[in-house]
Amino acid sequence: MTTERRSLARPAEIRSEGEAVTMRGYAYRFHELSHDLGGFRERIMPGAGADSLRVNDVLATFNHDVNNVLGRSFAGTLRTGEDGDGGWYEIDLPNTTVGRDLAELLKRGDVRGSSFTFHVREGGQRVHDELDETSGLPIREITRMDVVELGPVLNPAYPTTDAGLMRSIALTLGIGETPSSDSRESLPIHPARALFRALVHKGGVQ
Repeated sequence: MTTERRSLARPAEIRSEGEAVTMRGYAYRFHELSHDLGGFRERIMPGAGADSLRVNDVLATFNHDVNNVLGRSFAGTLRTGEDGDGGWYEIDLPNTTVGRDLAELLKRGDVRGSSFTFHVREGGQRVHDELDETSGLPIREITRMDVVELGPVLNPAYPTTDAGLMRSIALTLGIGETPSSDSRESLPIHPARALFRALVHKGGVQ
């Protein structure tokens, strides 16, 4: 099972009640297209993570660092769910060094993004039969996933490198080795289109 991580550059909210400090943010938003994730774009569909957010012992961290734990579902210090906009989370920040420092960074606006880690469930992704008009890349839709970790991050940027382009697509879309271009064509095609053609020939990813 492949572990994947996505980031969202949306500001988190923070509020204080006495000495208790609570922050709230969105780990993901529905229908929004990601940036280039290494040869494809992605969007999360409503309900994709609802089940896992209800039953999983989701961990909240700062910058995906397990040494910077902020809360967890089973302890009641992290609350999660989906609404009409996406997957939200609410953390009662701990009275620890990382908790106090994060509260200050949030108030100052230095930390403004959120991120989450997930596994796509079996049958929980599909690839469109048309490419994205803007980028020419395949679009993957996530319909069912297990969210295992989330929280605020300092730099909410989607990772992508040209060197890992084709390997990233193949591993993420689960179709094995990258196929070569059709030798009968005289002109080269975009590698994402070549791979997408292979997806179509295989009947797509359901």
